[in-house]
Amino acid sequence: MKLTKTIATAIALLSVLGSGFTASMLKPSVAKAQNNIVLFGNKENNLPYVIRNKNPGASRNYIKFYATLPDSRAVAEVQIVYPQEFRSAFVPRKLTVRNRRSKEEYEVRDISVDRELNNIRIEFVEPIAALPNQEIEIVAKSVTNPRHAGMYRIEVQALGTEANPLFQYLGQWLVSIY
Repeated sequence: MKLTKTIATAIALLSVLGSGFTASMLKPSVAKAQNNIVLFGNKENNLPYVIRNKNPGASRNYIKFYATLPDSRAVAEVQIVYPQEFRSAFVPRKLTVRNRRSKEEYEVRDISVDRELNNIRIEFVEPIAALPNQEIEIVAKSVTNPRHAGMYRIEVQALGTEANPLFQYLGQWLVSIY
């Protein structure tokens, strides 16, 4: 009798733990930039992101990257520099850029991916106007995670509309895959 009760308790405990584990795996996890450990650089440069699946090698994943645009100038182009492990992870036609608050999508003229330099350049049809605290959301669908677990740094820069524009560093996303 005591053995049956112990087995029943163990099965009940495992079913509760198992169902909780699967439910937490299904919903996207918001990665707050403050939660990552920063060894080199500024913690203020870390940007938030949302990733659906953090498992190594996961395919058909999506990541939402958030970045605050400069207040002082309009943005004509955004450049994303990613590590070599993400080389074939991003599909250009599956990238969209929108306003984080209004969810209004910005029209994109061209998205070019340079796999040798590990960067993506997103050029807008019309520059994004300079407004205070304006945030963009870059949505990458059909992403394939790197095969190995780790923390990967993805940087973002913005190109202005002035006569001699230079890329301005906006920050970095420390993407954790485990």
